[in-house]
Amino acid sequence: MPSATDAESIINEYVKHIQPFFLILVANTALSASLFTLLVVLLTLSTKESRRRPVFRLNVLAICIALTMGIMFGFGDAKGILKGANQLSAAYYLTSMAFIIFAPLLSDSILLTRLFALYPLSSTSWVTLLKIYAFPFCVKCARIVVLILFLNDYSKIFITRDGIALFSNPNLIAEWALQIADNT
Repeated sequence: MPSATDAESIINEYVKHIQPFFLILVANTALSASLFTLLVVLLTLSTKESRRRPVFRLNVLAICIALTMGIMFGFGDAKGILKGANQLSAAYYLTSMAFIIFAPLLSDSILLTRLFALYPLSSTSWVTLLKIYAFPFCVKCARIVVLILFLNDYSKIFITRDGIALFSNPNLIAEWALQIADNT
């Protein structure tokens, strides 16, 4: 007959195993719920005219992508709690990383579209447009290239089963530097 300490150690080991997944799941649920509320408020308080603008549509797209990401992470965390982290596929991790690294690029691109309101293509000279949009466009293209290179490195983890130091990856560091330049 098992003793109380055996049952207690089994429970403690299980709680230790699921705690990281559970904490992330709770935080993810709260943040996703706030995004859903933001989407509802955005749709209800917008006018017909504002819904026709590209910035509005891109904002809705960004919120929908973030909600999709939240749902995907929620399912992954729930599966991690129920079946363990080793039950998640390589495709799940690759898709999660793609969502994580490309979402800021989308948000920064939405901010760039607001410049079109200040400098419309129809009434601004092409020299002025070139001066304004050349740098951000080049930085965004560079960010896409660097992110694809990083995702390629990240996908090799699952082929070779080698670890990757995310925060010391030169492509990710280059992305951060480009993101800072983009945001200025």
